Order: sequence, then C-alpha cells, then structure tokens
Amino acid sequence: MKTFITILKWFFGIIFLIGGLGGLFTSFLTGIIFLLLGFFILPPTYELFAKKTKLNLPSWAKWATVIIGFIIASFTIDNSNAEKDAEMDLVVKKASEFINSGQIDSAKVYIEKAKSQYSSTKNKAVDLENELNKYQSEDFAKETLVSMTDEEFEQLKNDQLTKNYLSQKSLNTEFIALMKTQAPEREKIIKEIAEKKEQERIARELEAERKKQEEINKNRKENVEKQFSAWDGSHPKLSRMIKENCRNPDSYGHIETRFRDDGNSIFVITKYRAENGFGGMTIGSVSARVDFDGNVLEIVSQD
Repeated sequence: MKTFITILKWFFGIIFLIGGLGGLFTSFLTGIIFLLLGFFILPPTYELFAKKTKLNLPSWAKWATVIIGFIIASFTIDNSNAEKDAEMDLVVKKASEFINSGQIDSAKVYIEKAKSQYSSTKNKAVDLENELNKYQSEDFAKETLVSMTDEEFEQLKNDQLTKNYLSQKSLNTEFIALMKTQAPEREKIIKEIAEKKEQERIARELEAERKKQEEINKNRKENVEKQFSAWDGSHPKLSRMIKENCRNPDSYGHIETRFRDDGNSIFVITKYRAENGFGGMTIGSVSARVDFDGNVLEIVSQD
C-alpha cells in the first residue's frame, strides 16, 4: 500500500510540474500554483520542505492541501479565461462599431488584434472577419439567392427581407442590398449553379474513375513484376524451359530479361549463355509470350 501511494505521489507530482510549465505561458498564477503543488507532492521535494519547516503533515492533510490547491488553480484558470473573453468581446465590439460607421479598414485592425491576443476555438473575431469576407461576395450572394424560398425572394424584391444571413447588422443590410441587385438574374443564376454542380459532379466521377484505373494499373504492374525474380530479373518458368532444352542444362546461365505488358499477355525476351555443340559457350536469346499466372504460352523466336 505504501509503495502504491508513493507511485501516486510521483505520478501526480510530475503531472502538476508539466501542467505548471505549460500554464506559465497562458496564466502565470495558475502555472505557479501547479508548480508548487508538484514540488509539494513529490517525495524528495516534500522531504526537503518538511525538513526546512519542521512541519510533517499526515497523509490526509497532504492530499487535502493538494486538492484545495487544485481547486484554487482551476478557479484562476476560469477567471483568466473569463477576463480574456470579456476583453476580446470589447475589442470585437469596437470593430463592429467601426463597421457600422463604414470604417472597414479600422475594423480590420481591431479584428487582427483580437485574433492575435485572444485566440480560442470560438474566436468571435474570426467569425466577424468571415462575415467581412462574405458581405460583398457575389458567389455567396448567388448561392443565397438560389437557396432562399419564393416567399423570401418576394420579400427581397419588395425591400421587406429581414432575415439575418450575417450576424453583424450593417454587413447583413449591405449583403441584402447586394442580393437585391442580382435578383433580376435569379433564374439565370439558378441555371448556372445547377450546371456548375453538374460539372463538378462529372469532374468528381472522372477523378474517381481515374484513381480507380490508376489503382488497377498499379496492382497490375505489381502482379506482372512479381513474376520475375527479384534476384536476377529472370522469368523462372521461361528460364526453366530454356535450360531443359539446352545441350548441357548445367551450363545454362541467365544474362538478362526484358519484358513488356501487351494487355492480353506479357512479352518476354531472355538473353542467356550455354554450352554449344563444340564444347564452347555461346550466347542465345529467346522471346516468348507468357500469361499473368507465369505460364509460357508461346515461344515467339529463338536465336
């Protein structure tokens, strides 16, 4: 039991130290608290603490201290995040005010400030920046025109459309005005987008077919290459046939083999040396067609 508790102390002590080092870059106070907890719970550093302070706490008091410290650290994290969120909201609000007054460039400066100083997964500055990129986008306007209902389209034509396509009111108003200028072309836009989607669908199918064929070709090439020896490149069954037909089969020596995939079969040319009728060595060549299982279908020529 004592060994298990010691292991726990080492485990949590190291975790707190790592968390503290990382926390220094986001919340200095939180980082310091985690570092202190880590040093407090690690056996060597706690022994040093107890020796210097002459305070040897019981086990339950040590763990209670760690738990309380962890709660305090968690509270400081929440407070720090809340403060940052509040500060970011103020910066984004200021950017929105600039947009309302038509000062887009000034708004972008504040948005960049919020993005760099208060980065988070739910950064309101990023959302506002995306809306700035959308409110003058003709493509986004066309897509929205196509997707809106007939009732909404009638409201648009009669200047009665109040739907929020963008959360920033000034940008939403300007975006609706942009759609109004394109409203007479709605039927044409619907046709263009339908054609574009069809072209994209065809392109996706062609790309899928290309990849499929590429995979087939790759597998075919690998299957063809597997027929040939990785050692010297020879075709085993063809080499065996040539060797068996030599005057002295033991004299057969493979020189090189070349091949090509002809679709229905593989054309193979093997160059070799073997003993001739006069006892000397001569070089010969055999070309043949083989199937995709490695069987020799036909001897085309022999020199």
